[in-house]
Amino acid sequence: MPARTRLAAAALGATAVAAVPAGVFAGTYVVRPGDTLSDIAVRHGTTVSAIIGANAIADAQSVHVGQLLTIPDARAGLPGYTLGATDDETYALRAGEGVFEVARRFGVDPTALARTNGIGVNAPLREAVELIVPGRLARASALLGQVAADARIDAKLARAVAWIESSWNQETVSATGAVGLMQIEPSTGDWVSRHLAKRRLDIWKAADNALAGSLLLRHLLSAHGGRVDGALAAYYQGQASVASNGPFEDTTRYQRAVAALLSDD
Repeated sequence: MPARTRLAAAALGATAVAAVPAGVFAGTYVVRPGDTLSDIAVRHGTTVSAIIGANAIADAQSVHVGQLLTIPDARAGLPGYTLGATDDETYALRAGEGVFEVARRFGVDPTALARTNGIGVNAPLREAVELIVPGRLARASALLGQVAADARIDAKLARAVAWIESSWNQETVSATGAVGLMQIEPSTGDWVSRHLAKRRLDIWKAADNALAGSLLLRHLLSAHGGRVDGALAAYYQGQASVASNGPFEDTTRYQRAVAALLSDD
């Protein structure tokens, strides 16, 4: 996607690149102190309802520490447009971490994680060493779905916008300084924090970035009477710029690209 140099000063612009299927996830998980079912679901790239269904759980509150949960296949629900995309991400080790700690953090199988990195599961590792972690797509999909539900927008729309913006890659930073999954400009993040989230959002964190983009989409959908094309134009180009100039040619391409993904989801 072209850099939006002429749009950098437009109000509430958000935007992107592309590149981008499946990791090996733990088939079971033992609930640990402090875990919530939603946290477990996001780490394993699935949903709360899928875990509840797979384990015949009465409700999310009935899960207890030490309980062995079956984790559904995280790859099954990925949209078709993710096929053939890069599924790995890197993680820099913190002091005292090894394969098992990273596997638990990301919800992947320790043996698969070790094999991916060509090491043993008990290999001594130094701080700041980077491990390749499979399963990025399912985790990002689960996070975007959960955040979209919280923000009360269509999860398909949030996923499609994030795919066009960053290929679901929180590490993406555009030439204009837009950050993360939803490619949020810092000024936009500040505006959303003050006016929509009512708390400070850190757009460098995936969950807050997804929330900023989702809240902005909800706001723009409301401003455009629920019209997705109008909300997308404002998200990409900026509300003030669209109002003054109408959609630019690259904005129209952006609308079409997102619409194509929505039809493929």
